[in-house]
Amino acid sequence: MIIAMNTEKTTTTKVDQTRRSGYRTWFFIAMFDLFAAAIIGVLLRAMYFVEIPFVTFRPWLHGHSHTALLGWLFIGTVVCLLHDGGLGRFTPRMRWLLIGLQIAVVGMLIGFPLWSYNVITITASSIHMVLAFMALATVWRVSRSWPKQGSGSLTRAAVVMFILSTLGVLAIGPIIATGNQGKEIYYWAVQFFLHFQFNGWFWFAAMALGARWAERQGFALTIDRLTMALWVVSAVLTYALAISWSEPRPAVFATVAVAVALQVWAAWRTFGIMKRMRNVAYERIPRAARILIGVALVSMAMKVLVQASVAIPSVAIMALTIRHFVMGFVHMNTLGVMTMLLCSYAILSGWFDLKRGSIRWGLGLLVAGIITSELLLFVQGSFFWIGLGMIPGHYVHLFAASLLMPIGVLLLLVGSLKK
Repeated sequence: MIIAMNTEKTTTTKVDQTRRSGYRTWFFIAMFDLFAAAIIGVLLRAMYFVEIPFVTFRPWLHGHSHTALLGWLFIGTVVCLLHDGGLGRFTPRMRWLLIGLQIAVVGMLIGFPLWSYNVITITASSIHMVLAFMALATVWRVSRSWPKQGSGSLTRAAVVMFILSTLGVLAIGPIIATGNQGKEIYYWAVQFFLHFQFNGWFWFAAMALGARWAERQGFALTIDRLTMALWVVSAVLTYALAISWSEPRPAVFATVAVAVALQVWAAWRTFGIMKRMRNVAYERIPRAARILIGVALVSMAMKVLVQASVAIPSVAIMALTIRHFVMGFVHMNTLGVMTMLLCSYAILSGWFDLKRGSIRWGLGLLVAGIITSELLLFVQGSFFWIGLGMIPGHYVHLFAASLLMPIGVLLLLVGSLKK
């Protein structure tokens, strides 16, 4: 009888381990999306100085952005939230949801470069949205047991922001149907989606991941109601930034000024909360993860400072019209913040074996590629701003920096998947 009980217990343990290892598998499937998006990014960089006959810039750009945003970042973030440091259970329902999401991402990855927007890519995008709602319903349900003044409220705010962002996508159909494609309202709808993805869903999800890690370490990380309210209100009001380029009116910039003031206040209060757990983090987080988290925190601070600076009308117009600044800001969020945090989560969860040289080199090249490409984008943007023109060899340098990223991701995949 004792032997039977031990056998049953061992079997149960193995089943639980198998269920939880499913999240690790799906993290690397999402990372393959990052690799695919990075390869397309390198091709797009190369187009500035080499003719590539089979690449049309705009459709491939759509493939790049949809694969990165809806593949790597969405699936990767959901996987890390539900994994919950190994406490989360990988259910059959979640497996099928992730399979459906990934099939939709592959449809967009292949479809956009070949056909741009057509029935296949629109269908894939629509299927992804429906399945994303279902996946986030699970995230919402799971987070209900998390601390209300911590990861619980942050996670639910992230889910609400994702749902809010989809209103921009849903508005595009009626806008086109009424003959307003290419007009201001069309671009406002697009920016509405992107704004609440970057400044809402991903921003709150990033804070939720950090808060949940702290809670699992036994640290009472309390996000008080005022701080939470400041983040939420500032996220909503900073949408005014997205329309300030087309509506540079005093009321719009006044809204921007209020929004960034609230955001800086929220950031200051959050920094004070984080400071209290600095020693705990230093003791329990490996050096490699600390570097990635450091890059993410610097990127988050830069994001707040950049948005604060554009409260000045002349700076706002400059920042929104110089493409290098726009690309730098977008990649600061997607690569500097979210990619670094997701990779640091993989280290803390034991998904990256730091004893392997391929993992260390992969992380090093990925970080180097992100930092170097961001510096190149902002420096070149500043040269345009002050009238110094193009830096000689800029696009070659940007191509070389970007090439480090897919190489780094490939090393991470190979190093993690081999026995």
